[in-house]
Amino acid sequence: MKILILTDRLDVGGAETHIAELSRGLKKRGEEVELLSAGGKAADRLAREGFAVHRLPFRTHNPIRILFLRRQLRKLLASKQYDVIHAHARLPAFLLRGIKHGNALRIVTVHARFRTNRLLRRLCYWGDYTVAVSEDLRTYVCRAYRVPPSRICVIPNGIDCEVYAPDKERTAEEPRILFSSRLDADCSRGAELLLQIAPVLCESYPTLSIGIAGGGDCFEALRLQAEAINRSLGREAVILYGHVDEMAALLKKQSIVIGVSRVAMESAACGCAVLLCGNEGYLGILSNDTRTDAMLSNFCCRGCGEATALRLEEDLRLLLASPTLQRRLGAEARELIRSELDAEKMCADVLACYRRHTTPTQRRELLIGGYFGCGNVGDDAILYGFLEGMHRIAPDVRIRALTARPRTCRKKFGIDCIERRNPLSVWRAMRRADVFLCGGGSLLQNTTGDLSLRYYLLLLSMAKRARCITALYAAGIGPLRGKSAEQAVKSTLNACDYISLRDPESLRYLTRLGVDRTRLHEGADPALLLPLPPPTRGAAILRAHRITSSKVLCVVLRRSHHKSAYLWRSVVAAAEIYCKRHGATAIFPVFSEEEKDITALAATRIGGVQIRMRDPADLASLLRECDAVLSMRLHPLILAAASATPALGLSIDPTDSKMVAFCRLSSQPMLAYEAPSVGEITDFLENELHADPAKAKQLLGASVTDLQKKALRDLENIVEMIYNIP
Repeated sequence: MKILILTDRLDVGGAETHIAELSRGLKKRGEEVELLSAGGKAADRLAREGFAVHRLPFRTHNPIRILFLRRQLRKLLASKQYDVIHAHARLPAFLLRGIKHGNALRIVTVHARFRTNRLLRRLCYWGDYTVAVSEDLRTYVCRAYRVPPSRICVIPNGIDCEVYAPDKERTAEEPRILFSSRLDADCSRGAELLLQIAPVLCESYPTLSIGIAGGGDCFEALRLQAEAINRSLGREAVILYGHVDEMAALLKKQSIVIGVSRVAMESAACGCAVLLCGNEGYLGILSNDTRTDAMLSNFCCRGCGEATALRLEEDLRLLLASPTLQRRLGAEARELIRSELDAEKMCADVLACYRRHTTPTQRRELLIGGYFGCGNVGDDAILYGFLEGMHRIAPDVRIRALTARPRTCRKKFGIDCIERRNPLSVWRAMRRADVFLCGGGSLLQNTTGDLSLRYYLLLLSMAKRARCITALYAAGIGPLRGKSAEQAVKSTLNACDYISLRDPESLRYLTRLGVDRTRLHEGADPALLLPLPPPTRGAAILRAHRITSSKVLCVVLRRSHHKSAYLWRSVVAAAEIYCKRHGATAIFPVFSEEEKDITALAATRIGGVQIRMRDPADLASLLRECDAVLSMRLHPLILAAASATPALGLSIDPTDSKMVAFCRLSSQPMLAYEAPSVGEITDFLENELHADPAKAKQLLGASVTDLQKKALRDLENIVEMIYNIP
């Protein structure tokens, strides 16, 4: 794979070090990497290491110069064929807009929050896919620039734990404190606070040494202040190192390091006790208690309290008073970097992102139709899971989908989308496709009306006339009311080439209807194949809604026209009792627009929090943070099972067996009879979920693995059918 990495400069800084680390890691894995920047110390170092480094003077906002840069960039891209173009700054990304370069994948990485306004929101370009180095930056890009959440993944910075490692030969010596950062006005607050408290700290600890590393506009003012402190103390207690090329060697000598972002991570890898203090906030001592908050903001303290001299002094005195505490915190910090933020893991994740989104040479075309893009998170989870599974086993198949909002869904799912209500567009798409899949979910049912059932049967009939291989995929059948509906389903499905069903009850039902048994296959819901986001995603969502409780109960409500429609009131009452008993906070995800009003009412009634869900991955990550789930919908149960979170299913229609079937297959408890009382729901919640959550998770893990294998086997059957097309 040939990769071009663009950035405005490759001099000194956290983003520059990240780019250098990524380039080395990709090259080590056999990829061909070239760089384009305005030059700098890091660029010179990479050139000496054998990288092809191209130079353009990106550091400009002059429109004429920008046109010149765009022309030069176009010439470079025309002279070479890249598979991936990866931009790490706004201006290089903006220059890529509209420049065609074959099927090259365009990735943009977000390293920090940018100054923005209405014009910049329109001008900024985020590529085919966006990478954020922390959860808060992902949220920022979604809100400020309206980038679909599904087009952004979080890949944190990575540290080379072999280069940044504790000094094994170091012996106990006088305490050392180091602050390291760029010393410009927007980065130097930690150094200013440290110099404010340096005289009193040095009086308390006569052998204390304080260092400040970095260069910038504030360096001279800090140097003068340090000289005044040294004169008053009568010794060289404060040392300004200026710019340091070999940070690893300096960090290994320190006891305590103050800083943010990459400096904090490198210090942690070296086994130092780390204090997170910067211009954007103050988190304090890095420990197992603060690690999640630190990772949410890329160790930059965004969203934390203000940095003050008093807070810094208190934490420094705590650390200086106990060398044992320093060593323990240093060991915890290093383990965090080794397990979560290693450079090898970062490079592997970035390469997986490249391969996941690179457009392959397509051999066959598949069209899938369903209830996608209609505002229901469960149906979108089906499509996401299907795309993930197909990428694993058949990345060279081109996939298109029938959706309600093609333009939005094209950005959201990353595939071509066709308006599902336009018969001419649907027919053209079917004529182009080799295979048409109708699914998944409960599409063949008429409890919501006969029009829906007729629509999906018509799609299957049209696909057959268009000479596509036609299949019903991962479907749940029924309830079907009326003999005419059953006969229509039977005749249409008997003409299909392949029928996969997500539960054994649907398979038995079609067998009773008289559908050819040789066409029927039992699979599983493709939402089970949805890749789980990093654990910090759920924590970020809870933090954004100011949820600080250690116990969280998730309640998913559903409105229905069935006579059990008011079951949701009993569910809310049971949730209120559970929350009061255990000091839990109830959250109410809005799964579809039709439940928006009842979730708001329920949240207000019991002091819970309503959370709007737009991305199935966000819902899965949120469920992972919950202690238990009460759900009146099927797909929250599926995502809870994939997240190994104990859940209780409550069916609003006892004649619909799909929830019952999934709960039995996944070892989840279920109340399937009509209108259970508040007491019954509460007792079930306490006895089945709260009593032994570890046992519930263990049962879930084994059952879900079997279901995921079924879902993949179902896809493999479809792929085999595609490849056998003459």
